[in-house]
Amino acid sequence: IKMEGMRRTIAHRLQHSFQNAPHIFFDAQIDTTGIDGLRQTLKGRKEKLSVTAIVVKACAGVLMRHPWLNATLDGEEIALWPTANIGIAVALDQGLVVPVIHHAERLSMQTIQLSVDDAAKRARENTLKVNDMVDGTFTISNLGMYGVDRFTAIINPPQVAILAVGRTQQLFVPDAHRQPVLRSFITVTLSADHRVVDGAHAANFLQDLRTVLEEPALLAW
Repeated sequence: IKMEGMRRTIAHRLQHSFQNAPHIFFDAQIDTTGIDGLRQTLKGRKEKLSVTAIVVKACAGVLMRHPWLNATLDGEEIALWPTANIGIAVALDQGLVVPVIHHAERLSMQTIQLSVDDAAKRARENTLKVNDMVDGTFTISNLGMYGVDRFTAIINPPQVAILAVGRTQQLFVPDAHRQPVLRSFITVTLSADHRVVDGAHAANFLQDLRTVLEEPALLAW
């Protein structure tokens, strides 16, 4: 089978990214028990709220406080973007596309959910426009729905960071009285370009992301 079209473009871009960008990786386990409760409440009201939409909303807000991860690198110039344009990796039979939710930090959770659903639908129908896939500043790749516990993702150039999201797992953990309680967790893995992002920048970003995701009320802040 000849490598051509979308597959050839993906191969060249990701090979270039992994060979030229010194990737560093950071894992974080995040308690999503509160998010599970929020999603169940909305489900009872016949409203959909996906993990992907929640992570988009959380990342968009946190990126505004961590501009070095909301950046692109072009040659010797780093652009720090004033708005969070979040790319969503969508798997197709012929390859991978990354539609972008522009100005995500300004959008409500409901609007983000509608945008994510619409982008995924149009990606699978091959009706995305060029404007739907440009000016991304950060990418999220969620494979939790495929049963993947955790994984690392290759940075989508010219961006300098990408977040990989694994499946929700239920684990027994000790409470304040050292008694086992059942909680829900996801593992996220941040891949960052070490030419732009220092370890402390990445760690602080994940710390803030954990804080927001573990307290769903902060998503509306």
